[in-house]
Amino acid sequence: MSTTIESTHKDRARLELDLHSLMTAIDRSQAMIEFDLEGNILRANTNFLDCVGYRLDEVQGRHHRMFCTPEHASSVEYATFWEKLGKGAFDEGQYKRLGKNGREIWLQATYNPVFDEQGNPFKVVKFATDVTAQRKSNAEYEGKVAAIDRSQGIIEFDLNGRVLNANENFLKVLGYRLDEIQGQHHRMFCEDDYLNSPAYRAFWAKLERGEYDSGEYKRIGKNGRELWISATYNPIFDPDGRPYKVVKFANDVTESRIRQAESAGKVTAIERSQAVIEFDLTGKVQHANRNFLAVFGYDLDEIVGEHHRMFCSEEFVSSLQYRELWEKLGRGEYDANEYKRKRKDGKEIWIQATYNPIFDAQGKPYKIVKFALDVTVAKETSVEDQGKVNAIDRAQAVIEFDMAGNIITANANFLKALGYGLLEIKGKHHRIFCEEEYVRGTEYREFWHGLGQGEFYSGRFMRVSKYGQKIWIQATYSPIFDHDGLPFKVVKFATDITRQVEMEQAIEAKTRAMGESVKALMNAISYVAQSTETA
Repeated sequence: MSTTIESTHKDRARLELDLHSLMTAIDRSQAMIEFDLEGNILRANTNFLDCVGYRLDEVQGRHHRMFCTPEHASSVEYATFWEKLGKGAFDEGQYKRLGKNGREIWLQATYNPVFDEQGNPFKVVKFATDVTAQRKSNAEYEGKVAAIDRSQGIIEFDLNGRVLNANENFLKVLGYRLDEIQGQHHRMFCEDDYLNSPAYRAFWAKLERGEYDSGEYKRIGKNGRELWISATYNPIFDPDGRPYKVVKFANDVTESRIRQAESAGKVTAIERSQAVIEFDLTGKVQHANRNFLAVFGYDLDEIVGEHHRMFCSEEFVSSLQYRELWEKLGRGEYDANEYKRKRKDGKEIWIQATYNPIFDAQGKPYKIVKFALDVTVAKETSVEDQGKVNAIDRAQAVIEFDMAGNIITANANFLKALGYGLLEIKGKHHRIFCEEEYVRGTEYREFWHGLGQGEFYSGRFMRVSKYGQKIWIQATYSPIFDHDGLPFKVVKFATDITRQVEMEQAIEAKTRAMGESVKALMNAISYVAQSTETA
């Protein structure tokens, strides 16, 4: 009997020793704090105190709410949380808490009710790990991914080439729904000749080895539509460093390729992959990729730490518009446009770009990622075309109509010739410039019917000014067509030839009068001659 009791005491002592050792190990490795069932703090270990920045005497006896925002502490959710613990229910998760001086921290924690011999909870022990750095890192990663997802087409494959997922941008470019491609092989986007080539087999072998691939690729969309994409294929690795899937980032460059084909020998710009640069919220450069450096002509060490203004003209940097751009980005707002920028050599370039704020775990922006494409060549062509249009606008009277004949706009030359202000004619019908008899006639209806069919008209036209004066113009009525080849408006280019016509009419009248005089003279001469012969 005594041996049994002695054995029981030894077992209990061993159990208590094991439990003490276990608690010591936990105390060394984790943040730990104890509360009564009301939420008042009983004790906390050094790890917990270091995590929140307090001493024990600053927290002991105070309520758990000291670690929470006032909004959360006064919420129904918070009251329910302590009611749940008071009933002996366990809780775990990631929790946002406040350290000393209001510093935000994130804890991965468990709240563990402790029970007495009757099975009733009498306190709560919390074990926690500080995951603030991890949350911030994840938020940065998610922000970059979101920025890329907004600006690029993305598709994922397993190492066998089968589609796992694709974003809306990619699906829109290829013309598919997700359910039409998920589980299908990458070959569905390729031509047969390429599929059977050594190059295609080598391409997937390279990706399976975890090697990166980038370039411009000819692909086939839904219904056999040919397109070109500028893309990168990026193997993704598991914790053991083995590739397990491939993520492709892509931009549709089909229109650019078509323009290059149509302008062979004239366009020398080569489509590049995207240029990427990162800034802090004050505009200082943190990083840039090789594409960006190539476009702007810098080495990385020449721009890191410098301000974004180094890429801009002095006039733009000192403008209200520039300050508003960075204020907008600082508020976490996205910006996209075409921007005029400056290379290292001072040369002016144009980029099509997006500025994407990246947000931390609290949803606050902390840096900007910019994705850009060099569109200088296209911009210069556009500027040249606009210059030609401006030259025409200065030299001629110009007016625009919708296909029903209603006035959209008119330039100063036209308004001066007809004597109107723009607000007096905008939205009104072309017939206000015509005589009523002409408007009621078949010719006028056929004239607008022809324009509606996309027919071009050129010639002399008599029109009526605001004050009822007859105005003669030499004009062309030119239908403008949309991408589908359908006319959507009419632009009229005109020159006032009223003086010329009046001069022609005056000459014609004088010629007629002179003809009548000559005729009368000839008649008189003939009469005299006849009279002489009779005599």
